[in-house]
Amino acid sequence: MIRVAAAVVTLLVVLVSSTSSPAASDSPGSRELPRAQAAFTVTRAMSMNDPTHNRGQVARQLRTFIKHTPRGATISIMSFYMASSITWPALKAAYERGVDIHAIFYGGPAGKPLSGVSSGGVKLTKLIQQGRANGRRGSWVVWTKNSARGRDGKTTMHAKVWQFSRVGRTRKVTMIGSYNNSDAADARAYSAMVTVALPQLYDDVQRVFLQSAKDRKPPGNPQRRVSGEGWDAYFMPSLPITRDNDPVMDRLRAIRSGPGTRMVISMYSWQGYRGAWLAQRLARMVNAGSRLTVVVGPDVDASVVRTLRNAGARMEDGCWRTGSRSRPYAYTHDKEMTATWVEDGKTRYAAWLGSDDWGNGGGGSMSDQVTVGLYNKWAFDRLNQLLAPQIAHEPDNLAPCDPL
Repeated sequence: MIRVAAAVVTLLVVLVSSTSSPAASDSPGSRELPRAQAAFTVTRAMSMNDPTHNRGQVARQLRTFIKHTPRGATISIMSFYMASSITWPALKAAYERGVDIHAIFYGGPAGKPLSGVSSGGVKLTKLIQQGRANGRRGSWVVWTKNSARGRDGKTTMHAKVWQFSRVGRTRKVTMIGSYNNSDAADARAYSAMVTVALPQLYDDVQRVFLQSAKDRKPPGNPQRRVSGEGWDAYFMPSLPITRDNDPVMDRLRAIRSGPGTRMVISMYSWQGYRGAWLAQRLARMVNAGSRLTVVVGPDVDASVVRTLRNAGARMEDGCWRTGSRSRPYAYTHDKEMTATWVEDGKTRYAAWLGSDDWGNGGGGSMSDQVTVGLYNKWAFDRLNQLLAPQIAHEPDNLAPCDPL
């Protein structure tokens, strides 16, 4: 069952001074940081790429973290693809100053570098190969054959996770969300990422990350769930996915239905029999008095829209014409949700961010996904603030579009 914290928690770790013992992934040389890195700390943060008002925001935040990652630290990347002119120069400079980089990218059916969609990943691969030829060890890139921990077929390594063993004075930083790291995504796709410095979450994600690097399905159902004080996370693929083991269904069951409940969802894709049972569950919650707003992405099935609209949910268009010939659409690529409800006399708050589209196919439960849930008012308020421009956008004709 998805864990729901009973109180608001602060998602900050105690900052570690530069004289403390280094983490296992830090070299002795990282004890003395350059002045700018020594003064830099990471607190909780959440950002949204907004192609209409704040393009490149997530990439710039990544660039800041990368620039403050000291020599001897490790950056771990699990990304569908990487092709950002903002992020790449900082990543290259980090490697050249002695930062180790571990990266897992989608390599298509052949499991090979995809220069057409992941130019940054290809450049990183070549950079690390050159370093290894000159005797440098500690960095590597894996191009998965379809999904990393699933089966071959119409599946992908679809997760979007960045981890930093150290950023400035802060250790074990994790960034999770729906952002594909590329200039094309910056130009057209709303997508959010949350950053937290939670050591247990960092370690739990690292375990799945290293399993993903093997690029083969583990025994049994590869779905994994982890939790800590005020947070939880789940990892796909789920083989199979059922009503009983669906983490999103567990999430919805944990939210008390009624007039005091408010939910917001922004979803790029919502499909299949999994999408149907999630829509039906939400419709029952709306019928019980809950208020629901849904930003309908370009790949949400019409049956999902009908189910939610007939129940009385507020439906907002998530694919808009821009007037640009080269980028004719802006659209939501989010897979985000917020909720607040009253339970045992207390108001609860929650926000979920990740890469899991609500379907049972390759873009959803059969592919590699990571989603984190945060149970506090800061995450709820911040994500609602970031989703507000999508909700306010007009018109809401919900017409089908093909933004890609």
